[in-house]
Amino acid sequence: MTSAQPKAVLYTFDGSVWGSAPRLALVEKGYADQDLEIKIVDLAKGENFSPSYLRINAKGTVPSLVVPILETTSAEVDTKFRALTDSKPILEFLDKSRSQPILDSKGEGLAGAPAPVLAPATIEGKALSDEIIKLVHADTANPNKLFLGARSVEELQKQKQGFVFDFVKNSTGALQNYQREIESASTATADGSSNPRSSATVESLKKWYSDKLASQSVLRAAYLDNDASAAETLVQETRALWHGIATAVDALESRIKGPLALGDQISLADLHIVPWLARVLTVCRGYAEGASVADDIDALDAALKSQGLSGHKTAAAGVGPKLREFWATMKQRPSFQAVYGAGLH
Repeated sequence: MTSAQPKAVLYTFDGSVWGSAPRLALVEKGYADQDLEIKIVDLAKGENFSPSYLRINAKGTVPSLVVPILETTSAEVDTKFRALTDSKPILEFLDKSRSQPILDSKGEGLAGAPAPVLAPATIEGKALSDEIIKLVHADTANPNKLFLGARSVEELQKQKQGFVFDFVKNSTGALQNYQREIESASTATADGSSNPRSSATVESLKKWYSDKLASQSVLRAAYLDNDASAAETLVQETRALWHGIATAVDALESRIKGPLALGDQISLADLHIVPWLARVLTVCRGYAEGASVADDIDALDAALKSQGLSGHKTAAAGVGPKLREFWATMKQRPSFQAVYGAGLH
């Protein structure tokens, strides 16, 4: 039986792209620290690959939001929970769970922070919002892959001297360690005396770790094994990805109404654009190291105009005025300062 009111738990990481989206939403919606619990999953140590976390999120990603099921929150029953494992439904849940009508029903309408509605109010607005969110979540403009990539073999060598190398090394090591632990568990249950459900879980985890390691084979070979062929593959993939980034920048410029995504009011779309753009700008800042760059957006502008993107229409045009205004506007918001005040990531 439960006595205290059960809380939702947000699993995130300070350096995560999409883990930053719900953190922005918490501030924009006026949530208080006591409204939910935040647990850090250290991606730099591969904690997201642990069997215990995979029970929460089978993709091994952050964010995850574990929420109590409403019908089981009374003191008379044991609380049951469900997990949301993608930033899109998580933001929608956070938006709906703290609204002015809900606050008024609790007698908190005037006492707490405002709870603006982030979801678009019109069919047209929702269509545009959905289009923008889909755009920045597209794999062709994946900000995580961009962060781990390199536009040349020389750039890859530079990456090997910094955080990206450590990230790949630690991630690979964590996966291999968890895989060995599961292999040992599989051997221990091979006599058939174990619970069939436990055996099925072990077999499922064995496949998960095997598939995950296979999906990271190019990164592993390029960074850790000094494989020339893998390095060239990574370079080609990164160059293709930059064309996807340029296409996304162009699409955002044509879709943003200004000053924010849907106009004057903050919306769900804004909270998806910011983490995506923050990561892209972080990568561009690395490219511009030692150069004279007035602003993060100027670093993106320089990257778009670089030789590696010749022939792409956005490469010649650079960053447009709407995206510049959007970024300048969002940077002034308390939510941005709360999440990115110490620096972009």
